[in-house]
Amino acid sequence: MNKNAIVTLAVGGDYAARFEAFCRPNWTAYAARHGYDVVVITEPLDTSPRAQARSPAWQKCLIFEAPQVSGYERVVWVDSDILINPSGPSIVEDVPPERIGVTDEHTYPSPAKRQATLASLIDFVPETGAFNKDYWRGWTDAGVWHSEVGLPGGQAHIVQTGVMVLSPSHRGVLEAVYREHEEAGRNMEMRFLSHAIQSRGLQHWLDPKFNALLWWQFLDSSRGRNQMMNEAELRAFVRDAYARNYFLHFAGAAQLMALFP
Repeated sequence: MNKNAIVTLAVGGDYAARFEAFCRPNWTAYAARHGYDVVVITEPLDTSPRAQARSPAWQKCLIFEAPQVSGYERVVWVDSDILINPSGPSIVEDVPPERIGVTDEHTYPSPAKRQATLASLIDFVPETGAFNKDYWRGWTDAGVWHSEVGLPGGQAHIVQTGVMVLSPSHRGVLEAVYREHEEAGRNMEMRFLSHAIQSRGLQHWLDPKFNALLWWQFLDSSRGRNQMMNEAELRAFVRDAYARNYFLHFAGAAQLMALFP
């Protein structure tokens, strides 16, 4: 067994099939290059009614309970809708064991582009509905984004929890988030875990290429266009984004994974 592992949850036939079709080959190539194991958990870690009533994404907080994760010195949590570029560098390098390696979504793909994209979204979306103007206004300020679910505000960052470099010592932090919080608004566990990591000063900021959000790149690229990309343009866009980044995250756009060869 290697000392480092990339770990994910792919629970349910659709998620497991998508992982095997699009992720397994490039994850395996990256892991082999850097001496990591790949651990795919395919059964829920919590089957209680409470767990079944909320998104499976919460169960990333329980991965240190999984027997197949025991014994690793570093655990790299990666959401199962991420493609890994095998040519990328080792993600655990330079992350102190006592810290959690994460990226800051509040400044992605850059602080200026982020705010410009949000301004365009706010102008475009309706006043009412699930993703209305007020929802996106909340994303313009990291402190407000946390306070919207009752957490203390004041943060300057939003931890993107799709990729995290963890050590066994972080088990307590993750499991406390799972125990103490419930689904509130959107983004599942992300606001609560983001706050917990920052309030304890555990964050170690990774290069954004380790959690490159395709959807935000697409919004930035399409801003000002009079029409959406056609399939050929989308395919080229996905291929280019994959080549330019280390971990390409398809959050909110998992259907585009099928465009990747």
